[in-house]
Amino acid sequence: MNKVKINEKNLIRSRALTVLFSMLISALLLLPLFTHAKGREKFTNPGKLYMQPLNKDYHATVTIANLAEGKYTLTVESGNGMNVYYNTLLESSENFSKVFDFSKLSDGDYTLRLDGKQGITERFFTISNGKIKVYYAEKEAPMFKTVGQKALFTLPNSLGLDYSIRIYNENGEELFHGVESANSIKKLFDFSQVEAGNYKILVSSKAREFSYNFSNQK
Repeated sequence: MNKVKINEKNLIRSRALTVLFSMLISALLLLPLFTHAKGREKFTNPGKLYMQPLNKDYHATVTIANLAEGKYTLTVESGNGMNVYYNTLLESSENFSKVFDFSKLSDGDYTLRLDGKQGITERFFTISNGKIKVYYAEKEAPMFKTVGQKALFTLPNSLGLDYSIRIYNENGEELFHGVESANSIKKLFDFSQVEAGNYKILVSSKAREFSYNFSNQK
C-alpha cells in the first residue's frame, strides 16, 4: 500500500479505523479452533534451577540440579530479554553451583534462564538498592497466531502485570490502545473491516515486550 499525504479525508479515515478497532477487539476465544505449532516444548523444566539471595548485597547463589546428559546454556538477561549480561555453556549432567555478583547491574527486573534440548526453565528476580528478590513463578510463554484476517494473542499472566496493547498501521499511526492485567490475557483482533496493509501489534509491560507484524490481505 502506497503512503499518501495526510489530509482531512485521511484523518477522518484514521479516526474511523480507531473506532472500528475498539469495537472489533474481543476477549472471547474458542481456543480449540487453533493448534499450537509442533516442536520443542518451551517450558518443560529441563532441570531444577534455584537462586538464593545472600546476606551480602548484590550477591546470590545459583544452583542447578537434576540435569539430563546434554548441552545447556545459562544466561542472565534483562527483564525484556533485550540484553544478555551472562552466558555460559554447561556440558555435563553434574550439578552446578556458583555465587553471582550482580553489583554492576542497575536496579530493575532480570531473568535467569536455563536453556537445553529438553526445554527452558526460568527464574525472575529483581534488584533494588542491592537487595535481590527471587520469584519462583515460571515465566509464561505468549502465543501469537493468525487465521485469515484475524490475529490471536494469548498470554498467561499469573503475576498480574499491567500489559499495554497497541496497534499501529504501516504509517506509524496508533489505531488502538488498551491495558490488560487479567491472569490470562486473551485477545482476538479482527482486521476484516479495515483496509489491507501491514500492521504492528505491540504488547508490553515494565518487564517484558512483544512485537508482532500482521499483514492484512483482502
